[in-house]
Amino acid sequence: MEINPPQEPAAASVDTPTTGVSRKVVVRRWLLCLAAVGAIFWACSAVSDFFENLGGGPVRSAADYRMRDIKTREAGRQAVGGLRPGAGDASWMQEEGSTSCVDDLGFDRDGVRREQPHYKWKLQYSGKADYLTDLGRLRAEWQRRGWKTEDTSAPETLNPQHPIPQWPGIRTTDDHGVVIAIGIDWYTGKPVLSTDGGCVRYRRDGGVTARDRTGAAAAGKSPAREGTVTYDDGVQVTIGPVRPISLAKEDMAGGDATAAHTYRVPVTVTNHSGAPVELRSYDMGSHAGENPGVRRLTGYPAALNSGQDAKVLEGESTRLEYVFTAETKPSRLDLTYGPGELHTSYPWQLSVP
Repeated sequence: MEINPPQEPAAASVDTPTTGVSRKVVVRRWLLCLAAVGAIFWACSAVSDFFENLGGGPVRSAADYRMRDIKTREAGRQAVGGLRPGAGDASWMQEEGSTSCVDDLGFDRDGVRREQPHYKWKLQYSGKADYLTDLGRLRAEWQRRGWKTEDTSAPETLNPQHPIPQWPGIRTTDDHGVVIAIGIDWYTGKPVLSTDGGCVRYRRDGGVTARDRTGAAAAGKSPAREGTVTYDDGVQVTIGPVRPISLAKEDMAGGDATAAHTYRVPVTVTNHSGAPVELRSYDMGSHAGENPGVRRLTGYPAALNSGQDAKVLEGESTRLEYVFTAETKPSRLDLTYGPGELHTSYPWQLSVP
């Protein structure tokens, strides 16, 4: 008799939710991928920012650098003005060079330069007590403004025969990012106040623009006897009126030769900003083709061809005289002018008498 082995019961059919699990896995993988991409982007951005800061920071405009320079100077003048009478004077400012604001990593390219506005004021005290009193004044003022104040120590004495006073110092950073410090100078051993605007990379174009243009400098207007451009930083340029002149050969500068018609064009630069303006002979230009037969005598202004410093200091005004000559009388003079490299040049249409 054949006996059949017992049959195992058929396994019950169970539906496994594979579709839901697959979806969760896909979503998780997408989230992980997005997180990885985000992490890589953040790392690249952080590395880029690090090397950018190491190389002098982002490239700014010439107007940005001009404003940073003005703010750096103003910060020092205000701090010195808050000291006891006789301790310092705003006019005692000295410009400090910097060896750190250089293109070590090749971040600069054509048209980009870098500068570090850094200034120092010598201070005078009869003793440590007076110095500490001013230190307290500055600390209280900075704290009132909400600026964090750091204590600094005097530099180490390297020459025992000329010990450096072990007077403490303090420093802070103002609302414009300018570092202000007072302490003992490591080289002279004397108390000084300094301001540092940091290393700034900027393009030579994009200079300070005008907030007002009148007369011969007004865009789209007819020629005028004179005009004025007032820049955003307070520098003002006035040009005109044009005057016909006669120059004898012995009066000529730079070997220039006059033609039948010669004109003197006065340019006055008034500096109401917080930093000097450096003038150059080639600040004056002319539109090629718009002044047929007119040329500028390169020997003028004589003040810019003598090798002397041509700075217009804060609160001062300088008058220059450019000279143009032509074989036939021009109907007008079309010029461009901008004081120094940090201010935008604008066209002028001057009438000719």
